[in-house]
Amino acid sequence: MNYYRNPSTGEVFAYENDAERQQFGAPELVAMTAAEVEAHLNPSPTAEYVQAMFVAAIQQRLDAFAQTRGYDGILSACTYATSSIPRFSVEGQCAVDLRDLTWEAAYQVLAEVQAGTRAMPASLDDIAADLPTLEWPA
Repeated sequence: MNYYRNPSTGEVFAYENDAERQQFGAPELVAMTAAEVEAHLNPSPTAEYVQAMFVAAIQQRLDAFAQTRGYDGILSACTYATSSIPRFSVEGQCAVDLRDLTWEAAYQVLAEVQAGTRAMPASLDDIAADLPTLEWPA
């Protein structure tokens, strides 16, 4: 496949061969370089997409932690903070505290990214040291 772009509009066109391009393509189309084709076919994710994936990964981390004690997720665990059963109350408050500390740290990282003082993390491994350790009380 051969790729061309219209230098005025930026539109991209693909043709199987030169004959097809000559038959259907406008004369002003210019051939795209290999790097341009790669960028067109595999665009870098947007900042919004990366942020959404970052937030989803943090939420999944919290939910997976809560599930180690049989809760549906962190939200479910947090609702037990006011339980009249001591074990559930302690676990629920722990979940609330860890949820709050995690999101506080995550939004601090995000603020640094938005301020340009830190690169957007590619994965949670990149900010593991910034997040609280998820541990249940003994």
